[in-house]
Amino acid sequence: MSEKSIKLNRDLDRMLNQAIERDLLVRIGWGREGDEKPKNGEIGGLSMLPDKSRSLLLGDLGEGAGMMNRGGTATIQGSVSSLAGAWMSSGRLVIEKDAGSRTGHHMSGGFIIVHGSVESYAGSNMTGGTLLIRGDAGPHVGSGMSGGTIIVMGTVGESPGKRMSGGKIVICGGLPESENITTQLEPPNISEESLEFVTSLGIDLPDHASVFTASADLREDMPPVLNRDVKFTGIGVLGSGGGKVESAVGIETSVELGGRGEQNSNLVLQLPWISIANKGTEGGSSIVTSIPSQDDLLMVDSECLSTLDRGLLSCRGFIVDIEDVCGLNDAELESVVVAIRSRMGYDALVMLCDRVDRVDELSRRCSELDLDGIMVDVRSLDSAGATVALPRIGMANKKYRLSTENRSIILRLDGETDPETLIIARSAGISAVASPGLSESRGIIKSKLEGLLREMGLDSIRHADRGNIRALNHDTAIQTGLRLVGLDRPLSAWTRRD
Repeated sequence: MSEKSIKLNRDLDRMLNQAIERDLLVRIGWGREGDEKPKNGEIGGLSMLPDKSRSLLLGDLGEGAGMMNRGGTATIQGSVSSLAGAWMSSGRLVIEKDAGSRTGHHMSGGFIIVHGSVESYAGSNMTGGTLLIRGDAGPHVGSGMSGGTIIVMGTVGESPGKRMSGGKIVICGGLPESENITTQLEPPNISEESLEFVTSLGIDLPDHASVFTASADLREDMPPVLNRDVKFTGIGVLGSGGGKVESAVGIETSVELGGRGEQNSNLVLQLPWISIANKGTEGGSSIVTSIPSQDDLLMVDSECLSTLDRGLLSCRGFIVDIEDVCGLNDAELESVVVAIRSRMGYDALVMLCDRVDRVDELSRRCSELDLDGIMVDVRSLDSAGATVALPRIGMANKKYRLSTENRSIILRLDGETDPETLIIARSAGISAVASPGLSESRGIIKSKLEGLLREMGLDSIRHADRGNIRALNHDTAIQTGLRLVGLDRPLSAWTRRD
């Protein structure tokens, strides 16, 4: 389904470019003779529509239809599974049948009209725009919204407006018996733009409608402060036992981040390290949160999805931050991936990111969605640190065969990274380390890394493995399963204190 959906988006983009110039409507789901050929289940369809585009689609679409709309007008003569119009900032989306859960999720502008009913969490985390539901809405409508207007002509399920901090929910039908009405509707209570939009559709809001607004005693969550380690403690490097590499032999320090896309093109890093920055700069690859350069990887979170446009997608690939884009099931996550990847080159790298205490689920999703790799943040609720992160990642790697299937593993650390940290990470099966900077200039780090590898008897950092690292103390040996330095073999059962 993913490949089929990507093809639909790429074909649509080609048609839209010509149609916008000639002010034409693009029709999808009909043959050349006008015979019906409805779409069925495509994900991420009609996404990232450009300004002034007009499209009409026949069929029932899967997750993510109409997401990230940037000013286009789209009509779906059918239904949508979930995430319809998510992260849209402008334009109009019309769904003539029902829509599933999270319709208008993180919507910041524009208009969505659902002629049927919707399921749970419609308008969740909405910050602007207008969502009109002519049928009924499931539970938790407007949950977490901070702006915009939701109008439900029918009834709603339990807990409308849960944890909302702004905006308005207008309910014209029935309320759950347990819910209290916040205020009575008066026309000035909703924005002039929303009122004009509803009136243009020939809809009159009844006087008995109920309005939900922000709770006066809403309390913000106070998440724990999670620290990110700078380096590995309690682990040292060890030579291969084959003797020092002679000075005439060159030492290889570059690594490749494997790609599994249509052209299988790898990203080559001159060091097993990639910087993390706010925006891209020329001269090497970075992981950036905005304005990527050609060789950069773009970090995609909810804020990015709300503003992402095609101009930012001429980069090398992207990483979806699952910790921030949370709550999505596999199909919804895949629809986000499809919507973005459809607008990138065939060799674009696609990865997922999450904390190390969720690395097992992160690895499963990467494998089952057939993506290029994962980035693991060493932060965790248990504050176990970077050293304990290594066996956690190693077990997930082995379970889901990431390395053996050419999927990359990036480890995110904080602070400045030194050569020994890079060697330890590579020896533990990590493809590359991501951090804000290096402890010294890139040239000096490269020279020191080459010197370390030469002393270890390795002519390439790609040859470093678990045999090249040792636990420096008993506790580290227990936590990581590494051989204790001096003992040079796994701890005996009687020493493990099981």
